[in-house]
Amino acid sequence: MAPPLPSPPFYDVPNLDNFRDAALACGGLTTEDGGRVRPGVLFRSAEVGKVDAGGWGRVYGIGIAHVFDLRSKQEVERGWAGVTGEEAGSDAAQGWEAGLSSAGVERTWVPVFKVEDYSPEKLAVRYMKYLDKDVDGFVSAYHDILTDGGPAYRTILLYLAALPPPPTSSSISIGALIHCTAGKDRTGVFFGLLLSFLGVPDALIADEYHLTEQGLQHMYEAVVPRLMASPAFERYQREKLGGGSEEDGKAAALRMLGAKRESMLAALGMLRGEWGSAEGYMREVCGLGDGELGALRRNLLVRD
Repeated sequence: MAPPLPSPPFYDVPNLDNFRDAALACGGLTTEDGGRVRPGVLFRSAEVGKVDAGGWGRVYGIGIAHVFDLRSKQEVERGWAGVTGEEAGSDAAQGWEAGLSSAGVERTWVPVFKVEDYSPEKLAVRYMKYLDKDVDGFVSAYHDILTDGGPAYRTILLYLAALPPPPTSSSISIGALIHCTAGKDRTGVFFGLLLSFLGVPDALIADEYHLTEQGLQHMYEAVVPRLMASPAFERYQREKLGGGSEEDGKAAALRMLGAKRESMLAALGMLRGEWGSAEGYMREVCGLGDGELGALRRNLLVRD
């Protein structure tokens, strides 16, 4: 059994994995110029398809008003089965969206990838990157997310830019919960981008990203065999491992589920190399201007 998750930054809501307030990670995220990332606003998690009405009530009570779902259509309909490519079964409970709405939480679907990006061929290519022993595989996959994710990320950033600035009464739920399926890659890239823009040092961003390994650890026993049985994974074993042993396959699956600090550090370097900075990406790819960028800093940073 996995050890209890540290709280903060993690919260315990049944069937909501890897759920945390990013600002409370590592004793509270700080910026290079002495600011603090505002708590109670920037939440992240794995997929939400099994959270019941009571769970959504707790989510709202924690301070979340809006959920941004980065998943593609297949994942929304089938949960993890949409990732592993399984033909049968579903990991999503019926009616979860009604439970979310009844709790007073809004949801915006902002898929990073198109439906066709989940074809067996496209999934196999993506798996090859995540399963690579070298960090370059993750960096390439994260470059794809940044390239395709501009419209989705823009929607979330505009929501955050429109929030009331601090201080705001803690009794008012205004926070955003951003998630994908594992809450690791599409979600992790978004948080890496935003935290870098806010001035959080790379090392702290990488530490926050690495917390996902704790948040998902209890799922490894169930998820690893499903990944290994997926058509895309089997193709990887044939082409890259020459068939490979079961231990080789398990090690590759664990790499895919990992959130190593060096992956985020390398991705941040790629971001700067491609777009100059997080702000450069937000301007060029997300289409944000001075007003929105200034509002993000005003709304998401606290000065003592």
